[in-house]
Amino acid sequence: MQTLISLCLRHSFLVLVLSVLPLFAIAQEYPTRSITMLCWSEPGSPVDLYARVLAKLLSQELGQNVIVENRTGGDGIVMVNNMLRQPTDGYTVASVTLTLATLFGEPATTFKPDDLQMVARSQIDPYSLIVPTSSRLRTIDDFVKTARANPGKLTVGGPFGMSSHRVFWEIFSGISNITTNWIPYKGGGPAMNAVAGGQVDAGQTNPGNVKPLVAAGKLRVIAVSANRRLPDFPDAPTFKESGWDVERYQWRGVMAKAGLPQAILNKLVAAIQRAQQKQEWKAYLERVSQLDGFQDPVEFTEQLMRDISEIGVVKKKLGL
Repeated sequence: MQTLISLCLRHSFLVLVLSVLPLFAIAQEYPTRSITMLCWSEPGSPVDLYARVLAKLLSQELGQNVIVENRTGGDGIVMVNNMLRQPTDGYTVASVTLTLATLFGEPATTFKPDDLQMVARSQIDPYSLIVPTSSRLRTIDDFVKTARANPGKLTVGGPFGMSSHRVFWEIFSGISNITTNWIPYKGGGPAMNAVAGGQVDAGQTNPGNVKPLVAAGKLRVIAVSANRRLPDFPDAPTFKESGWDVERYQWRGVMAKAGLPQAILNKLVAAIQRAQQKQEWKAYLERVSQLDGFQDPVEFTEQLMRDISEIGVVKKKLGL
């Protein structure tokens, strides 16, 4: 009887080993084909540009093409759901921003943080308030005074109906005691084009996103949320130096579906780390007025959970 039990145990162990070996081999060989990096914003937005720069560098590091695929809709929910329908094999990842933290608790959101594997955070990026160069609102004080005198009349364009940009703007609105009309767009690029075209009074996005339109004389940055003025916008004061105690940053990074084999996760993290040491990456950060902000999977997950908690409090307070 004991011999029979021993044989059964050996058989079970052998079956377990044989079932695990193919997965281990697949993870060790990864990647053997192209990788898709999903993006929830339209082409031209800051996260789309981030995804394309990183995808190019990761293609060099991993030896396979990393192809950016834009999946817009639902303030990012469409993209996340698409990623979660794919196999957990590392061949579908997603570029992601702080806006991810705003999605939890939304009526259309069915996924949970545990469904996601945070791979690495790459960068941090301040917010900014933008107006057309022809606007009579030349300073942040002009904007606040006009908004207070005309509650709900000024329109502010920005990414999505609910996003980190929207949360930042509502925080500032609360501090400055103003009420404006938020106009959502499918990314920072379309929002800034709307500002330049006079379709809205102002825009809220990351400053690096508007450099070409500022250089072309179509837009003006009147405030940034960093702790100091940005070299590319020396005439734009910080919110703090203008008297408003607001300092906040957007982040961008890469995530995948939960359950990703550790060996594949390690390869992706290492490739991102190497990519961010390249001169092309550093030149990109300088070009778009952003800061390097690498976090490993554990740090990135902890960051997301802190942001979810903070944004949940803000959304509840604002009734969003």
